[in-house]
Amino acid sequence: MAAQSGGEKRVAKTLAEQLAAGDPEAFAALYDRLAVRLFNTARTMTDSLPDAEDTVHDVFVELARSRDRLARITDLDAYIFTMLRHAISRRRRRRDVDRRAIDTVARQRVEAGRFATQPAELPDDALTAAVAGLPPAQREVLALKVDGGLTFAEIAAVIGTSINTAASRYRYAIETIRATITHPEAIR
Repeated sequence: MAAQSGGEKRVAKTLAEQLAAGDPEAFAALYDRLAVRLFNTARTMTDSLPDAEDTVHDVFVELARSRDRLARITDLDAYIFTMLRHAISRRRRRRDVDRRAIDTVARQRVEAGRFATQPAELPDDALTAAVAGLPPAQREVLALKVDGGLTFAEIAAVIGTSINTAASRYRYAIETIRATITHPEAIR
C-alpha cells in the first residue's frame, strides 16, 4: 500500500474528529478501514492467531475509551499502529511473567521427579519458520510494511527510529528470509 494521499489524510482527520465526538458510524468505518491491516500486522508480530485477535480487540477497546483524544491526532493510522505495537509489548510482558511462573513450577516438578515432555511445535512452512527466526526488530518492521501497509516514514514514526533504519531492517529481513528459504542448511 502506498503512502496516504492528502485526500486520505483529510478523510482520516475527519474520521478522528467524528470518533472524538462519539459517532458510532465513524467507529464502524474505522474498524472496516483498519481491522484487517491491524490483524495481519499483529499476526506476524505475535506469531499467534489468538494473540493477534486479542491485541486488535484491545486496540479498538482502547480507542473507544480514549476517543476524546483522537481529534488532536494528526496521523490517525500511525497513532493506531503505535497503539497496536504497545498492546503487543504489554501482551509479551504478561506472557514473560507467565512463562517465568511456569518455568518455576516445571523446575520444582523436575526437582521432585515429576515432569512431562511435549513435542516441539514445528512451523507450518519454510516462510513461517524464516519469519519466526528474524530478530524482533526486523520482524516488527516486516509486519508493519507487509501486513500493515505502512510506508517507511510511517514505520519510523511508529517505532521511533529513522526512515533509513526502518528501511534497513526491512531489507535485512527480506535478505534473511530469502537466504533461509533458498539455503536452509547454511543458516544453522
